[in-house]
Amino acid sequence: MLIFLLPIVAGIVSILAVLCIFEIVGYSWITGFIIAITFGFISFICLRFAIDKIVDDQNVFTFIFLAILRIGMYMVPFLISIYLSNHINPIGVVIGFLIIVIFPVIIKE
Repeated sequence: MLIFLLPIVAGIVSILAVLCIFEIVGYSWITGFIIAITFGFISFICLRFAIDKIVDDQNVFTFIFLAILRIGMYMVPFLISIYLSNHINPIGVVIGFLIIVIFPVIIKE
């Protein structure tokens, strides 16, 4: 999975870096993107862990807890971008979370 996602993430970071160098966008877009990607990977790892736990233990309550935890992982970057809007741009966070939409496509391949 990382083999497919790493070039996409590196490409988007390089595009945002070039736009930042030419002062079209601020550095806050890059930080928002990186924070969203980081929390996206953490939530994906949480999803894989939840699937393994439900198969091994068949405990529904653990799966529900981990599903609620994943929802929280998606909300944290948005809350951070609201409170620290000078340093983290919400649009960068949205761009980072759009990469998460690619996860199911890559997993199917």
